[in-house]
Amino acid sequence: MAEVKGIGGVFIYSQDAERLVRWYAEVLGVEMESMPEESAWFTVFFTRDFETSVVRENPVFAIRQAEGELPEERGFVLNLRVDDMDAFLVQIREKGVAVDEKILVWERGKHAWIKDLDGNQIELYEELFPA
Repeated sequence: MAEVKGIGGVFIYSQDAERLVRWYAEVLGVEMESMPEESAWFTVFFTRDFETSVVRENPVFAIRQAEGELPEERGFVLNLRVDDMDAFLVQIREKGVAVDEKILVWERGKHAWIKDLDGNQIELYEELFPA
């Protein structure tokens, strides 16, 4: 039987895509390049294929200019992996980002939550490896 093997990409629509792209670059360090249509930007993250251990470019993360009004409440959370949660939270707080008071730490990882300029929920995740 065919099955889903992972996330191919995340596409966020924004009323002011250029502004949001700048925020992701300046605050989170996610640099994007413009797509040919000039109303969308993207970056590709590297992942390791679980079955073959081959490193691939996947998934894509993109921000696109919305063509109409967007609903105020959107039902998704963007999960971004970070390599050092404590240092990353210091960096983004210095840039004025409000970090949710609740930080979850358990044997598999650390989780923290923020919002981008459009109010989209972002979960930051640092994977912890058993000692």
